[in-house]
Amino acid sequence: MSFKTKVSSIVVLVAVSLMQVFGAGQQEAAQMSADPAELSGKITVWSFTDEVGGMIEHFNKKYPNIEVEFVVIPNQDEVYLNKLVTTLRSRDNVPDVFTGEAAFFKQFVEAGFWEPISDAPYNAEELVGDLVPYVTDLTRDGNGKMTALSWQATPGAMFYRRSIAKEVLGTDDPGEVSKWTSNIDTYYELGEKIKEKYSGDKFLVSGYTDMSQFIFNQRAEPYVIDNILTVPESLVGYMQLAKDMRDNGVEGGVGTWSPAWFSAMADKSVFSFILPTWGLHYVLKPNAEPEANNGEMEFTGDWGLTVPPAPYSWGGTFAGISRFSEKKDLAWAFVKHIGSDPEFMKFWAEKTGDFVGNLKVVEEIKGDFSDPFLGGQNHYEYFYNEAKKIDVSRIGPWDFQIENAWGDQVELYANGEKTMDEAIDGFIVAIADILPDVNVILEGR
Repeated sequence: MSFKTKVSSIVVLVAVSLMQVFGAGQQEAAQMSADPAELSGKITVWSFTDEVGGMIEHFNKKYPNIEVEFVVIPNQDEVYLNKLVTTLRSRDNVPDVFTGEAAFFKQFVEAGFWEPISDAPYNAEELVGDLVPYVTDLTRDGNGKMTALSWQATPGAMFYRRSIAKEVLGTDDPGEVSKWTSNIDTYYELGEKIKEKYSGDKFLVSGYTDMSQFIFNQRAEPYVIDNILTVPESLVGYMQLAKDMRDNGVEGGVGTWSPAWFSAMADKSVFSFILPTWGLHYVLKPNAEPEANNGEMEFTGDWGLTVPPAPYSWGGTFAGISRFSEKKDLAWAFVKHIGSDPEFMKFWAEKTGDFVGNLKVVEEIKGDFSDPFLGGQNHYEYFYNEAKKIDVSRIGPWDFQIENAWGDQVELYANGEKTMDEAIDGFIVAIADILPDVNVILEGR
């Protein structure tokens, strides 16, 4: 899962010091036992999300003698990141396993926080042949070695209100709705239709920020190459689109993750929410229809899944072995189980509906999915096809900070607090603080 945070500069400073420490030498990893019952002891697992806690019972069925102490540290206001970094720096009571989110874990990889697992004694390369390629490729370090595993892939979608689609378009069929949502121009036009139909009381989307994920994913290259940060034309276009949508009342003026954003999922004031795989189960369902999500009533089926204006991936939780762990054999058993075991992934998919990263498992089970929240639609089939489109070659360690800095200036421009030139200048100033040795250029300007 992913919740908007800003990574503290302390991560950068500690990353440098940790790399120096690792360069001085490390203990060899313990030999791995072939028999799960022979492994015994206690490990500590840290995460910023509680979903890992639901996996421990299944893990203990296979590894009955490994006790898992699970600690959740929410990352609001950078609490998880700062605590993790401080703990690793002091080497006092370090976790044996810790998770990272796709938005920020590239810095973990560069710093050497996670133990490389491609080679002996872990041999993770032998386990990932059936996994979605981008998931494993994301975690590779500068030497091409994997450093973490994940149970999920996180391609994106658009979720829409079927009742609004029927009233505005005369149909709620996902294929017909996609003709309006799969292109940014027709999507905007649909927003104008919704505004006209409901006299401005309902909106295409809660706020333009919901569109940022698929817009950020449209670039073809990394932001930073050879100390040059290139802002693609798509981001400049996004800045103008945001202001147009706000000025014309097409969006509701609500920021992603704000209380009003969650409320809009339930009050039927918004047509669409742009969310990835995990967003369906962990964000939309519990907020749009909480009673049904708790089993107290049936889902209404008033939601559907359709194609967004561009393919995208958003988030994803990855687990790796701490380089300072003294129980790497036990830690590896846990990481391997939740990140590569087909039996576990099938269990997790059927228990939660989360989209798992093992394509063979997905191929086996995808035909049987029918989600009542989505009016019986098969979300697994859709995500299976989308997962194979994801390209992570453009992802770099500073994407999160760069995109947040751009988003801050987009908001100021959309609100009329800055001109576009002033907003762009503000972005350049912000980047100078984050990446002082990098020059900024804008495509087409």
